[in-house]
Amino acid sequence: MMRILFISYLTILTFNNVNCSRILALFPHTGKSHHMVFEPLLKTLIERGHNVTVASIFPVNVPPEKITEISLKGIAEEGVETIDLAEYSERNVFLRLIGLDDIVQQIECLSVLADMALDTCTKLMNWPTLKKALRNEYDVVLVENFNTDCMLGLLHVYEIKAPVIALLSSYLMPWSAERIGLTENFSYMPVLTSAFKNPNTFIERLESTVMNYYFKFWYRYAIQIKEQEIIEKYFGRKIVDLNDLAKNTTLMMMNTFHSLNGVKPLLPGLVEVGGMHVDETKKYIPPYIEKFLNESEHGVILLSFGSLIKTSTIPKYKEEIIIRVLSKFKQRVIWKYEDSDEEGTLVGNILKVRWIPQYELLKHKKVLAFIGHGGLLGMTEAVSVGKPMVVVPFYGDQPTNAAAAASIGFAKKISYADINDDTLFEAVQSVLSAEMRLSARLVSKMWHDRQSKPLDTAVYWVERVIRWGHKDPLHSPARDLNFIQLSLLDVGAALAVILIVLVLILKAILLLILRVIKVSFNVNVKEKKH
Repeated sequence: MMRILFISYLTILTFNNVNCSRILALFPHTGKSHHMVFEPLLKTLIERGHNVTVASIFPVNVPPEKITEISLKGIAEEGVETIDLAEYSERNVFLRLIGLDDIVQQIECLSVLADMALDTCTKLMNWPTLKKALRNEYDVVLVENFNTDCMLGLLHVYEIKAPVIALLSSYLMPWSAERIGLTENFSYMPVLTSAFKNPNTFIERLESTVMNYYFKFWYRYAIQIKEQEIIEKYFGRKIVDLNDLAKNTTLMMMNTFHSLNGVKPLLPGLVEVGGMHVDETKKYIPPYIEKFLNESEHGVILLSFGSLIKTSTIPKYKEEIIIRVLSKFKQRVIWKYEDSDEEGTLVGNILKVRWIPQYELLKHKKVLAFIGHGGLLGMTEAVSVGKPMVVVPFYGDQPTNAAAAASIGFAKKISYADINDDTLFEAVQSVLSAEMRLSARLVSKMWHDRQSKPLDTAVYWVERVIRWGHKDPLHSPARDLNFIQLSLLDVGAALAVILIVLVLILKAILLLILRVIKVSFNVNVKEKKH
């Protein structure tokens, strides 16, 4: 009896002690902002004693002796200040008149991801340090769910059986939900790139449905099947379909929270960790920026379009509009603008600077409002400190984020194409109002009100998956059903057949009854005649 109790104790101890677990993190995407979402989780897991191996273009900011890094630097161009704003200055007038400009822009935005994915996948096949790392054993694998499943194919080839946790820097991609069996309903779940928070009109529901199905098919045939061909060609053998491998995902964590991004269906295996990148540690503010802040009598407006857009590529006429409008306000402005002097370039009440410690500035009591592009990192940081926004969305999930923020009274949304003196002035004036600033603080309080901090939530779920792995499934049974079964088409067909048979039987019975009545009637008539 004592021996059984001792073995049980050891078993429980083994499952609950997850320190020094072997974690493999695979982040091949080139976007710096994506890395910024995941890095705090990796650093915290390292601090908790786990052995973390990370494959990424961007290094993790921890002492090298505490981490095994597989540098993917050089595999593709780094996604930092690569987007030229001149591309967004001229919109197709005809497409705009017929209402298709947003749809075309959505398609073009995601289309570029295919070439990036296939090129990176091809190079990963023979990346020496990655191949070496994949020969080791791991307790869990973290992988970004974005524009590629190449890493899932490599995990299969190298026979890594550890549970897979998918991380997203946004809400679910159109091809994500089925991986954990989340049943989608496009009547209220728009595609990630849409310009509305929820489809309200018939046209919006139509767009939501068409675009969701389009992107699902596009991803399958433009990326997934081609990546499978790349892997099979390199290794000289067939592998399990990448779509089936993707359905082995144990857990998905999204960079969202419903108070900001809207209510969506969830599962135990789909967890919201929006804001896990927010770091409350005090950061350095350059003295010239600090001085500019402290000398402002009426507060400061912060203007930044993130790490991927190169703001200095903005057309001259757009820049003049922004300067002209912002010069009308008594508040000062700090503008992240790459082509600036080392200690900033002062233009009236506007200080252009090459780089800003964005969250540290947003926390500053002098900063009153934020003009941004609607990326989830900057928007989440603004919500965290309760600073209202003017959102000028460009691509990806930014239009949806902007619509969500505007719907809860946290932001004013204006399209880049529609920026002029009147629209920009009205938007800035609105977010500086006492009403909007109060609304932003209320949204911030709701956003913070949760069971645990987002980073703590993310760490808990990673360690829970390490503890129980495949033994405690977190996905819906819907994941294992095909389209016919999930849509109950087979049941509907069976019921239709039964109904048809019943109708035919009823018809036969009625015909038989009528025939009997007719025969009986004819007999009676003959008898009367005789």
